[in-house]
Amino acid sequence: MPVTIILLTVYVVNMLCKNTTLKIIFFSLLWVSTTAFAHSPDFSNIIISKTENGQIVLQLNSSLTAFQQEVNYVNGEGAYKSPEEFQDLVLQLFKSRFSLILNNNDTLRFKNSKVFLGHETKIVTEIIGIPKDVKSIHMKNKIFKDLHNSQTAVIFLLDGFPKEKFTLQRDNKHELNIILEDEKWVVPIGKSDQTLLKYLPYLITLIIGGLLLLIKKK
Repeated sequence: MPVTIILLTVYVVNMLCKNTTLKIIFFSLLWVSTTAFAHSPDFSNIIISKTENGQIVLQLNSSLTAFQQEVNYVNGEGAYKSPEEFQDLVLQLFKSRFSLILNNNDTLRFKNSKVFLGHETKIVTEIIGIPKDVKSIHMKNKIFKDLHNSQTAVIFLLDGFPKEKFTLQRDNKHELNIILEDEKWVVPIGKSDQTLLKYLPYLITLIIGGLLLLIKKK
């Protein structure tokens, strides 16, 4: 689905639809439809939304294979003998490798975390402690960091939060740092392009080599 069509559809629905539940359902379906092609162990997604009764819920979706590979890598083959033991190990990964910090100092807690097994396996948990005024978000998701080319798409379906997709991957250390300015998410200066740092040594080598060549010619 072309990006321009997606954005236009999101804008129209956001303007016309006043029912929060319908908005969440629509954006969730749109999210699934645009990421269905990426059903692989390397791909996962996170959706944070608000229920009718006011609960803030985080849902992390990935393939069962991805969870199995990571659980086996961390705990070794044969670490679980039942679905319940596997679910416990998945939750241990979540607790040790996932964090969400708002406004630089509010580390959020998670309540009633559950794992739903299936071809697409889900972690669903209630988020506790979200402040009314959110100015910045720092999210870290390293649950699948050991998988080759692991990528996690993130979207916030909350009132007052711009509808924008972010991707956590190796280049940004599976972390998201954004601040809210003029109703838009902005990446702070110094964190906007971590990939450039990878090429800094090569750039320095190239400059030094050029200087040495220039000196030699003189």
